[in-house]
Amino acid sequence: MEQKSIITEYVKPIVFTILVLAVGTALLYQQGYFSVNQRLNPMIFGDMKVKIIFEGNTPEFVGYIPDDKLIQIPALAGDQIPQQDSMVLGYDEARDMAQENNITASQAIFGYAVDEEFLGGEIKVTGMLKKTGTILDMMHILPKRKYDSLPEGQRIDVKYTEDKMPKFFYYINPDGSNWPANLAFASGGLENFRPRRVDRQIIDLSAYGLNIHMNQNKTYQPLVLGSQEAKMMLDEKLITGVGDRLDGFFGGDAYVAGILNPTGTSLDMLHYMPAGS
Repeated sequence: MEQKSIITEYVKPIVFTILVLAVGTALLYQQGYFSVNQRLNPMIFGDMKVKIIFEGNTPEFVGYIPDDKLIQIPALAGDQIPQQDSMVLGYDEARDMAQENNITASQAIFGYAVDEEFLGGEIKVTGMLKKTGTILDMMHILPKRKYDSLPEGQRIDVKYTEDKMPKFFYYINPDGSNWPANLAFASGGLENFRPRRVDRQIIDLSAYGLNIHMNQNKTYQPLVLGSQEAKMMLDEKLITGVGDRLDGFFGGDAYVAGILNPTGTSLDMLHYMPAGS
């Protein structure tokens, strides 16, 4: 019994490790592998800080999530929580980086260093998250000190729907200088990206032989949707297309000014609105 116990406790884990390492240069992240989305508590996003830093025209999603929230997200390899000088990658970002750099299974498990200019140079990857089907899949997750030390980038705000689902907002400067490069419209366009005032008739009556009309002016802010967010809203019949009005949209009023073509990046998940709206 004692010998069998020793085999169970020590030999089997060693054999398993050898088998994993024997994979050699086989990539941990092949298309479709571990592709089942993890169910997350949406409030994980509540204390998250996110910004986009552009590397050329390529958007890189960088974020900080407090440890007590991050620990709730299952890891595919390594740790969920980055160390002082390391980062954790979302599923899609980890898969892409593994393919680009020919990362071995052993490197994926035990960590590896990458040189990323937008992150200030070399940094070690010590964890990779399972697929969530959310914006987390495209993120570089950093410790707070490292996150705060990076250039300001473009801030992303997190807002919640009534059923506590997170939505992500990118705010456009008045001069349009921070529109991401190479975005193309599937419908609508930049010519629509301005507030629209609508006169709403609220009373129509006759008194003493006079017709009385009372109107209320209402201003709708333009909203441009990334392709993935637009598809979700169309599928759920929240909108029918460009021109639709959304009353009470996250505390304001908006109309759909445009829908963007897919980019295959985090930009597809965003709502674009004027700064200050």
